[in-house]
This record gives sequence, structure tokens and C-alpha cells, in this order.
Amino acid sequence: MMKSGIYHQYVLRQSIRNSITGKPRKVLSTLKPDASLQEILKTLETNFGDIKTGQSVMEIFYNAKQEKDEDISTWAIRLETLIQKAINHNEMQEDKKDAMLRTRFWRHFRNTDLRNATRVYYETVSTFEEFKVKVRRKEREMAVCKGTELP
Repeated sequence: MMKSGIYHQYVLRQSIRNSITGKPRKVLSTLKPDASLQEILKTLETNFGDIKTGQSVMEIFYNAKQEKDEDISTWAIRLETLIQKAINHNEMQEDKKDAMLRTRFWRHFRNTDLRNATRVYYETVSTFEEFKVKVRRKEREMAVCKGTELP
């Protein structure tokens, strides 16, 4: 919203101040009323932002596995969030993102049958988004065959 330039800085400042509650609101109350948008965001980041190092973010990514009750979509979103944090910390280059996501996503499926059934997609599909869609379809197809159809 800031980059678009559509909204005046005053509108954005007031929107942030009006939408925040609880502890963050108390922190914002310590700022002067005419604090700039950048000051507000910096204060929020300083007090509540992610303090993990880039290395610890990468460690979390490399140790990630699909959880017991985690469906494919949720597993993919969790990995994408982790890898984006690594990119934001300059621990990973954007151009390596797709391959790393595809590999971690596929190798750590909880369901071995799903992993075996999607191997051909892993080896042939070039983008993570396309791979994720194919895996979701296969997951649904397998659930229908077993009579445990997913929502």
C-alpha cells in the first residue's frame, strides 16, 4: 500500500493505529502523535518482528517435515513461509527457491504412497506451484479411492 502511492501517508498511519490492539497498541502510544509511517513500522518491527538469525531460519527449513495432521496445502504453505523468511534474511537466493521447495516438500511427505505416486511429477515438473497442484490432485484421487475423501 505504501509503494502504490494510492493512499496518503496520514491515512495509512491512522489505519495502522486504529487496527492494532493489545500490547502493540500500548507500544504505539509511546510514539508522538505525528510519528511517520516509517517510525511506526520500525517501532513495531523492533518490538515484535522476527529476531531469528538467517542461519536459524535455514535450520528450521531443513528440519521441517510434514506434521501428522497437516494436509498437503498446509505443509506447502508452511514451507513457503519458511523459505521466504530465509530469502528475507539473505540466506537464500530467490532463483533457488523453487527447486528447494519442491525437494523439501516431496521428500518429507508423511504418506509414502503419495510420495511414490508423485515421483514422476517431482522429476518432471519445473515449478513448485505446478508440482503442488499435481500433488494435491493425486492426494484427493488417493483419498477418493480409499473412501476417505478430503474436503
